[in-house]
Order: sequence, then C-alpha cells, then structure tokens
Amino acid sequence: MYLSSHRHWESKRRQMAVLSSVTMDWKRLCLSTCFLISFSSVAYSQVVTQETLSYMGKYLVVKYQVIDNFRDTLKTYQAQITLVNSGTKPIPARGWAIFFCQGNLVEPKHHPYPEGVLLEDQGIRFRHYQGCVFSFEPDGIFEDIPSGATRTFRFLSENFSVARTDTYPNWYVAAPGLEARVIANTAGETLEWVGAFDKENKWKRYDYKTEEAEGHDRYDPYTPAARYEVNRVSDLNGAPKHVIPTPVELKVNGDGFLQLNTKDWTIFAPEQFSNEARILGEYLGIVVSNTRRQSRTIVFKVADVKVTVDGKELSTKEAYELTVDVTNDVIEIKAKEPEGAFYGAMTLLNLKDEKGRVPEVSVMDAPRFSYRGLMLDVGRNFHPVEDVLRLLDVMSRYKLNTFHFHLTDDEGWRIEIPELPELTQVAGRRCHDLEENECLLPFQGSGPTSSPRGSGFYTVEDYKRILRYAAQRHIRVIPEVDMPGHGHASIKAMEARRRKLLKENDEGANRYVLVDDDDPSWYKSIQLYTDNAVNPCLSSTYNFVNTVVQTLVEVHRDVMPLTIYHFGGDEVAKGAWQNSTACDVLLTSGFDFRNYKDLKEYFVRQVSNITSRYGLDLAAWEDGVMESGSTPYTRSELQNNGVYAYTWDNVWEWGVAGRAYKLANAGYKVIMAQATHLYFDHPYEPDPEERGLYWAPRFTNTRKTFSFMPSDLYANADVDRSGNPIEHEDLCGEDGEDCPKLKKPENIFGMQGHLWSEAIRTRQQADYMLFPRFLALAERAWHEASWERNKSDNLTRIREREKDWTDFANTLGYRELARLDDLGIEYRIPPPGAKLTHGTIVTNVAFPGLRVEYSSDSGVTWCDVKDNMSVSPGSTILLRTRSATGGRHSRVVSLRVSGTQAGSATRTAPLGLVFITFIFSLMRIF
Repeated sequence: MYLSSHRHWESKRRQMAVLSSVTMDWKRLCLSTCFLISFSSVAYSQVVTQETLSYMGKYLVVKYQVIDNFRDTLKTYQAQITLVNSGTKPIPARGWAIFFCQGNLVEPKHHPYPEGVLLEDQGIRFRHYQGCVFSFEPDGIFEDIPSGATRTFRFLSENFSVARTDTYPNWYVAAPGLEARVIANTAGETLEWVGAFDKENKWKRYDYKTEEAEGHDRYDPYTPAARYEVNRVSDLNGAPKHVIPTPVELKVNGDGFLQLNTKDWTIFAPEQFSNEARILGEYLGIVVSNTRRQSRTIVFKVADVKVTVDGKELSTKEAYELTVDVTNDVIEIKAKEPEGAFYGAMTLLNLKDEKGRVPEVSVMDAPRFSYRGLMLDVGRNFHPVEDVLRLLDVMSRYKLNTFHFHLTDDEGWRIEIPELPELTQVAGRRCHDLEENECLLPFQGSGPTSSPRGSGFYTVEDYKRILRYAAQRHIRVIPEVDMPGHGHASIKAMEARRRKLLKENDEGANRYVLVDDDDPSWYKSIQLYTDNAVNPCLSSTYNFVNTVVQTLVEVHRDVMPLTIYHFGGDEVAKGAWQNSTACDVLLTSGFDFRNYKDLKEYFVRQVSNITSRYGLDLAAWEDGVMESGSTPYTRSELQNNGVYAYTWDNVWEWGVAGRAYKLANAGYKVIMAQATHLYFDHPYEPDPEERGLYWAPRFTNTRKTFSFMPSDLYANADVDRSGNPIEHEDLCGEDGEDCPKLKKPENIFGMQGHLWSEAIRTRQQADYMLFPRFLALAERAWHEASWERNKSDNLTRIREREKDWTDFANTLGYRELARLDDLGIEYRIPPPGAKLTHGTIVTNVAFPGLRVEYSSDSGVTWCDVKDNMSVSPGSTILLRTRSATGGRHSRVVSLRVSGTQAGSATRTAPLGLVFITFIFSLMRIF
C-alpha cells in the first residue's frame, strides 16, 4: 500500500480535476486499441530489424536529467533526455520506441492520451500504458541519429523529482514483432546515467508564492557541517545498554561473567520448551541434553512469571525471567509459555559479547505491545524465500512477533493458488507484453524479460517453509491480498483465465472475473492505473475472494493456523464503478446502499462475511474501513470477532492524524503504522543520493523512529513536509476536531514498521533501507521508555529522551551494528559530519564508535581521521564512515577547505534551515 498520492504534494486533491469532464469510454478504447497502436503508423515507414534493436541496446547511450522543479507551483517539473549514438552506424528516425518507468505522469495536462502526446517541436511522442510504464518514440520532425551525434528533448512530468532513485533502471528499446533489448548503459543499479541534482531547483521540491498560498521547501542536502550538528551525540566510549530492546528490569549483580565458548555447556529444558532450547543450542553451538547437570548448564524452567509496570501487568504469555549465576555456572530462563522462554533465550543470546561472555545479570521482562510487526512488500518487487527467512531470523532476535506479508499489488501476485494458476503464471511474471496476455508490463524498471525481482512467486511449499520457520520463532504471519484497489495484477490474471476457458467453451469461464464488461467508468489511481479496481458488484468477485481465503486457510492449517486475513482495502480511485452496469443493477434492486460511494463498504462487509465463516479476524489499511474522510464504518456491521486497522496516513498538515484514535474509539484494534516515522522506504537524509520515496516526511532517520511515541500520538508532530514547525491549527484544525481524544486505549494493539519495495530490487537495498531503523522499531515496540510516560513536563521528557537516545546510539555504534555485520546484514552506514576549527578537522557519526576515514588524494588512499588533524587551506578532503567490523563504508562526502579554513560542501546548503528542522524534531510542537 505505498502511496504515490502521498508521495506527491497535492495529488490527492487534484487527481480527478481534469478527469471529471471526460465522458468517453477511454478505458475500453485503451484496452482494445492502445496496445495495438503502440507505435504510430508513421513508425512503420522505415524497417527496423532485430539487428537494429541489438545495435541500439549496445550503442545507444541514454542520459536523464531533472532540469527544474520550480517552474509552475507544484504542478509539473521539467526533465531532459539525451540520446547519444556511441556506435558507428546511424540510428533510424522511425520504427522503434524506448520504454521506461517513472512514478510521475508524463505531460499530465494531455492525459488521458490514448493516441499519445506528440511534442511537435521536438519530434517525440510519449505514451502511457499502466502504472509507471511509459514509452517515447520518434515522430514528426525527428531525424536519424548519425554516429557520434546526440538528440536532446525536454518534457514535463507531474509534481517534482528530487532523488536519483526516482528514475528506474533498465530502459529498453522495442519494435513490433522483435525481441526488445535493454539499453546497456541503463542496466543495473548504479543509475550513473542520471544527472546530478546540483542546483536548488533540482534538489528542492518547490519554491513558490501566489496570491492564494506560498510554499518553500526548507530541505537542502546536508553539508558536512550541517550533518555534524544533526549527528551531535555524546561519545560514551562503549555500549551502555546491555541488550536491545531494553528489558523492563535488568540488574547487574556483580562484575563477573560466564564464558559460553568453552564447549562444555549443555542446555536442559522440559518438553514444552524443547523448540526454544533447540534454537538456542543452534545459535550457541551447545548441545541440548535430556539430563540436567549441576553446573555449566542453561536451564529452562516452567514458572508463572509476572511483570508489572506502573501497576499494569504486561503480557504473561511473553514474559520471562533470566538469571546468570556466575557462582554456580548456571543460567536459568523461566517462563510460563514457550513465547516467553524464546524471548528469554534471545535476551541471553544478545547479552553474549564477541568473546562469548555473558555478564552476571538478572532480567525480568515482558513487552509493552502484544503486536510488534514488520511489513514486507513483495508485490512491487519479489523477495526470494531465503531473503524472507533471513529477515524472520533477525526479527526474532529483536523480538518482533508479527510478519505482515504484502503478497499482492498492482505490479505482481506472489502466492500460488493451485485452483487459479494464472495468478502466478501471468501476474507473477513481467515482460514486454503490452496487452498483458502472458505477463504483466515491466513495472518498477524490470526490463523486457522475466528477470528476478520483477518476476517470481512462492509455491505452496515455499510458503509453508516460511510459515514453519516463522512458527518456530513465534512469529505470526499475516498474509495480505490487496483488494478492491491495487488489483491490476489479479484482474489481468483472471482476464487471461477467462480468455483461455472461453476458447475451450468452458462454462466456468466467468466464475472468477473481477471486472464488469459493461463498465465504461474512467478513473486514475494514485499509482497511475486506470484498470485496477476490482468490481464489488459481481458475485464472481466473491468467488475469487473465497477461493483465495480458503486456500490460505488450508495452507496455514497444519503449520500455523491462519488467524488474521488482511484484505488491504486502501486507495480505491475516485470514479471507480460509477458507470458499472452490474453496480447499477445492485443499487436499484432493494440493496441496502444507495450510492456508488458506498460500494467499497459493501465489499468490506462481504469480505467480512466470508472470512468470519472461516473463524478469521479481519485486517485492513485505515482507509479500507473508513468512509471518504475520516469516519469509520460501523464496527458492528463487520462480523469478525476482531478487525485490525493499520493507521498509516498521518502527514500532519493533512488533518487526518486523528484517524488512529477515531478507529480505536469505534472499536477497531489499531496498529500504529504512521508513515512519518515507520515507513522505511523513505530516505535517511534529504539528499538526492539517498534511496527512497518522500511523500510523507522528506526523510526518516533512525533517531526519528526511536523517538516515536505510540501512546501519545499527537506529541509526535514536529514539522510539516516543507520542514516548517507544525502549529496547533495545522494539526488539529481551528476547532480541534481533527485531534480526537483516545477514549479506548486498550484498542491500541501494537505498532509496525514497513518496507515498501517500489525502489528496492536487491537484498542489499532492502538491508540498507531497513537497518538500522529496524532496531529503533524493535526498541519502541517492545519497551515503553519512562520519557514516553512523562506527558506533563515536556522539557523533562526531551532531556530524558536525549539521554536515552545517547545510550541507544552508542549501543548501536559500539555493539549492535557489529552484530548485524556478523549476521550478514548490509545496513546503512551513516556518512560522517565534519567541521573545521582553527585549522583542524573535527568529525562525528550518528552512532559513536564507528571509524571515520579521510582521503586527500581523491580517494586513492584512505586513513583514519585523528584528533586535532590539521588540513591545508584550499584542499578538498573526502570523508567516509567504516562499518562496525570494517568491511564496508558509507557514501563518500567531500569537504572543501577555503583559504580561511571554513568548511563547506560540494553544494552549499543553509545550515540554519537544517538545524531548525533538527531542533523541532526534539520538541513537542502542539
């Protein structure tokens, strides 16, 4: 459920303005003819051969550059494409098209454009297919490109673009009847062919002033000096926290320790804790014995462990007690249930240092929330089984217990449903099939072939393997099948099924269709789809839902019984089903609802009825269980015992942050999923070189996630998307109605982090975006800090939070990041901050303990930065941070040393504006 809508400044408000006047049946026209006229008739006037495409793939060089984001008050930005013929043969002026992916609509004022839009003065015609897939082709005045020559043209796209990763790789050239070829210089993940964001109107999103409003993007890329201020945290020369997440109570009983690497330890456990003992033994390399020894043993015991905080008893099921007895060489783990025993084992594992030593401590612990989750999106880009298992392993180490598996989206269907093989045969693959009969379009920069990440799915056995691994680690798997919006992949698969069965004269051809043939409605979803809304007025839709639910129940049954089914429910485009004949019949046949706007609620009730028959709870993104605006559906109309709402859409100035409390007050079980703090697809810094989307905040660093207060929602409001401090009226409205009070705190069930995968195509990229923010998520989901509970004295809260962050940051730098290195996690290494003082360079890092290196010879050699190291005026110093174990390094930043020895960066950026944002991130602005 990622939102281009929210990734863009005003797109929610404007998305249908132009389209409301469109009355033609454009959708049907496009489906039947657009793909067949992908190249204009003029394009056939010159023959293009397979040799031509192969030559272009190898020798045509593409360069892309954002030119100006400031041109017209948020509506569009200008970009430029340059084509260079680096070979020896001319490139013809007709007969080919180049396909590419971007999240912003090209030439939006011309949309919808079934014939494409011709830039007559440049001889280029653009077309839009679905989602992010566009093409351009030569037309009109375009001429051959001789050897060594270039062609450059400029065009407009919706909104703005300020990051290199807004551009997707693997552009390719195609022609009818031939095999498409990837353009070589766009292949892979470097994006070196995307031009630098080296001016304000490139790295800033907007800067305008009109009679109605003004907007100034305050975010500049950090200079080393600005980052030095943001990084400010005391270096404690060690890791103050013994374990992350922080236990409720940990006492150090002496300065002794036990050495677990001596190979003479055993583990003893009762039968009900045998799984937990086995896993601990595998981690430690210690044998599990049927006989308890008197010493050198780790003992699991069944005990009724109770943990209370401020008089409130925490989860007994997950509570544990851990004692390290140095005198008797015994470690005891007590718990009432296997879950508690497992978390006691994980605490022991995380107490062990790199030398195998465990300190003499006693721990009493239990979590604040019974739901501690992480969502992984595999619909946009596929994550193989081994990557998922690896992620589950790290989740268990840091005591997250819920894996939200986002299995489907517009761009892909990733779970095998044996009765409906087309879901994986068609919707589990991407390729250059413009009619999407055999596969989906090459979304997210997948390229023209069915390559990994763009294509892929889990077989039933793959999925069961994931379930088994999760169950052993007490992680509940919640599958999500996103409907009725985000249904492009499933719709295309079921259309392929219908075509196949119609050819076979099979009477079941229409059993699972998801769209109404008699529906000329035209709409455009936030992610630029015009065909992704599953029709709620067809009985076949519910045949489909029932078959999917039934299959998942059966697959889960013997491994991990399914308890919650997540149907998504988010981002249904305005205008969907308005002219559906099936919906007209339903609305005029004594139906409970009287308006097409109510059809989504009808869908939700039907899904509720289906899932309740299987004894399941229901889950949805917040807008899936709300009317337009912020009014929850009547909870009593949904038959499930529990309905979970994931509250994500909290951009402070949009006035919808109060949805979390409205849903809790209405009886929904709320999972705090706020995009401003818990969406890990956003950048760590406001820098064009940082990967990620930026529709909610401009960036989210580890400190921001650590500072999130799920039990005091409005206190998290810091700055708006421009970087301005949030005022009370911005957050709550003039009458305060946008900030309802929480009347049923018992309905705040937990919190969850999210990794959406639009811009994530490799395991390394996933690691970079998840870690180390993941550790801050684990800390807040398990441990309620004392400063969170201090709601009356804001200054004291800030001081206590700063001290806690200092301890946490030092623990990461001096211990936890090295642990991630050992686990093979390629976390983001933060670039250093730096400033010049009286001719010497001073550096710091967000996580003290990491080494900073410098190079004065353009990166040929690197040395550690030393205290009071002098620098030469007029020189340029390159800086980078080393990973905890030294095997990798951060992004390189440069520091120019002027004649007066004042530091600056390659780009100048006002430090004051960055520092304002930093200061207000420490304060409660309310």
